[in-house]
Formats: sequence, C-alpha cells, structure tokens
Amino acid sequence: AALIVGAVLSATEPPADLGALVCDMEAGTIVASDPGVLENLKLCPALTGAQRDALNAVLLRGDTAYGDPASWDLQSLQNLGPLVLALNQTTLSLV
Repeated sequence: AALIVGAVLSATEPPADLGALVCDMEAGTIVASDPGVLENLKLCPALTGAQRDALNAVLLRGDTAYGDPASWDLQSLQNLGPLVLALNQTTLSLV
C-alpha cells in the first residue's frame, strides 16, 4: 500500500486525496512526494521523528503552498495548523 501511495503522490499532478493513509508513509516517500502531501499530514495524530524530518525538508525547499519559511508570518504558522508542532530549530530559525 505504501508503494502505491508513493507512486500516486510522486506523480506530476496534484496528489489525490489520500487522507490519513499518508500517516504510514516513509520519510523518503514524503520528501519525494508532491508538496501537497503536507495537507494530508495534518490529519496524522502523531508523526515519527523521520516523518518530522521529512516534513521540515519539504518545507525548507520553499515550494509548498506556504512558501519559503523566511517569508512566513503569523498567518502562515496558523495555516500550518498541527504541523507547526513538528517544525525543527532549523525551520523555525528562518521564520
């Protein structure tokens, strides 16, 4: 199932609405996926350390709906919702 999810999310089109299925994705799959995967990660009750690292790697690329972390404001952080709790020091230092 994880391979199928990864294949769908790594396509060039926007990701399908996979809901909480992304909660079981490996970190490498998250990094390789369309940045829209972050919206589905908001549904996860908890992320592993590796998933949090992958989330930060995706955000640091700056090609998400949130843009470059250096340009974030309070609204950006609010839009991140529960993902804000997974931000690491590197990402937060750019805000």
